[in-house]
Amino acid sequence: MKIKLLVAFITMVIICSWISPSKPEFLFLNSNQLKPLGIILNKNGVFYKNLNPNWKQDNVKNDGLSFYCCSDNYLTTIHYTETEVIKANNKNERLLMNLKTTRNDFYPVLIGNTKGEQSLDNETLAKDLKLFPIAICMSETKLRNRKDTIVVWLKPTESLKKALPANVKIEDYLKVRPVNKK
Repeated sequence: MKIKLLVAFITMVIICSWISPSKPEFLFLNSNQLKPLGIILNKNGVFYKNLNPNWKQDNVKNDGLSFYCCSDNYLTTIHYTETEVIKANNKNERLLMNLKTTRNDFYPVLIGNTKGEQSLDNETLAKDLKLFPIAICMSETKLRNRKDTIVVWLKPTESLKKALPANVKIEDYLKVRPVNKK
């Protein structure tokens, strides 16, 4: 009996060592979990407005990045400097302008979808750059014509770790930046 138990135990250990747990492709967060990251979901869409305090060290062109995803657009991004005056040309841009500006050192490097299509795709990014992908279900915005999922690829920082839910380990989600699928 002891030998059978020992053989069964060894067999289980071997099987478990062959089956490695797969990493999730994206971290799905709800509206409340996205707020500390500066991403706001409401009935009009998804909105983000941030001034990066480390923009010079990060070698980015501008310190400001905003984006919105609404019913009448897939994604609109706006790059700007802190001193620029941004004009609102439509309702969505007015909503964006009224949004509180965050000052996070983590920010979107790429924005795309679950099919691998990317916006903000910068060919100058290092091929081995590791990013943190967050999936946002547009159905949570209650927009009738947006049931897709967008993926925001953030620059991982210590501040990002602190802004995430306590049970999330950033290392479990880091991935080499995706290549734009056309």
